Amino acid sequence: MFKGKKQKTIITSLIVGISLTLTACEWAEDLLDEVSDSSSSTGYDQFVNLVPQSPIIEFLVDDQSIAELAFGDASTIESVAKDNYDLEFNQILPNSSNDEFTSNDGVSVSNDIISTYIIYGDTDVPSSLTLTTDISELFDEDFDENYDAIIQFIHLSNSAFDIDVYWLNEGEDLLNKVADHTLSYENSSDEVEIQSGIYKLVLTESGTDNIIASSDSITVSTGDVQIFALTNYLTAGSDDPVYSIINIETDSARELTNEAQAAKIRFSHGISTPDYSDIFLDIYLTDPDIDNEANLIANTLEFGALSNLVDIEIENVDTSDTRSFYIMDSIKEEKIDTFSVDLQPSSRMLILTSGDTSSSITVNDYEEELRIIDTHAKVLISHSIDDIKSDAIDVLIINDGSNPDTYSAQIELSYMGNADYELESGDYDVYIYNASTGELIIETSLRGIEKGEVVNLIATDYTYGGTPYQLHTYYNE
Repeated sequence: MFKGKKQKTIITSLIVGISLTLTACEWAEDLLDEVSDSSSSTGYDQFVNLVPQSPIIEFLVDDQSIAELAFGDASTIESVAKDNYDLEFNQILPNSSNDEFTSNDGVSVSNDIISTYIIYGDTDVPSSLTLTTDISELFDEDFDENYDAIIQFIHLSNSAFDIDVYWLNEGEDLLNKVADHTLSYENSSDEVEIQSGIYKLVLTESGTDNIIASSDSITVSTGDVQIFALTNYLTAGSDDPVYSIINIETDSARELTNEAQAAKIRFSHGISTPDYSDIFLDIYLTDPDIDNEANLIANTLEFGALSNLVDIEIENVDTSDTRSFYIMDSIKEEKIDTFSVDLQPSSRMLILTSGDTSSSITVNDYEEELRIIDTHAKVLISHSIDDIKSDAIDVLIINDGSNPDTYSAQIELSYMGNADYELESGDYDVYIYNASTGELIIETSLRGIEKGEVVNLIATDYTYGGTPYQLHTYYNE
């Protein structure tokens, strides 16, 4: 069904809720008029990218580009004449033009039907399906049934076996509940007619109480048509699939929190002196009769290094947990600093540290985008140079051997800031400048970058503070 042709530029983003929210947009009144008109020959289409490890994908309908969609995103619903339409797809790559991604597929649009076309599965040879939703009665002014919204579920996770679907009222648990649907891979439920309200969705491995994904406080309004699809993706540094929830509305998408997954956190040691640090969670126990190891989550972390990812279970899934951390000098066994971080389920946080124990220490946390992209690599760049904390840095990444004087920096970072940058396989030179003075402060290289890699680049002071500055490279494996 799919094969290759021509490609372009980039950016990156499961249970996915495709919320069509028909009453929340400007064309809702037009939609009502069209559906009420028996002579109408209009249907609706929408396109969704659920290829887990894909780059942005461009969708073309009858040779016209209609959307560029990241993983987990959907196009705006469009009103179109009922007909058959030809589809093409282009992968969007960072810095080259290659063969076209796929071609020769199609979608059929019928009167008063929303046709939701989804691509999913493997990046190189994805699969596709179309879900159709009949909205003719939903917007019929003479129709008087006891429902005002339509939902549907589909199982598109190749890492899960059969799943049970529970559609609950807000705040409910699974005690004495019976599954509403059982779905095998690539199968969907029938359309479900419901009243507007606030709900909770729970997905389990079929026949068990093992929750794969869960999200509470899902709002369904009058006139909504929502499709919930389970899928998963892989992240660098972990072998476990990530199940997440994205709510795709008529013209945008928002990620919902998967309350069934722990938060993941790791630390960057950028504090000049000490050479090694320990990180403790919540409390640092000083009683020699109590085992401190129970709270130790990063041990003897060398300057410039990143710790391993640590799972932290979240107790308050509604408002997040505030957890305290303690940085210790591994050699002197003295506390260096204390800080707190707000953690939500399924978040992936990097804690940047910088400064000097003789002056001041700075800590910053941010969400890491660790999703692997099969077609190219990704670098995650951070500025934790305390010696120039009042200045931003400019980062230039160019092909090996290129003249940096003929290029402009792609990234500007303030102190303790971070950014993602995507690039294709190859060899690269990296130049970092003081943004205020234009002075070149770091020059290094990245050799043998491969597609699918996620690499952290963290700029810090020298081991004992000040210059020469260093760029620490960490390959997430």
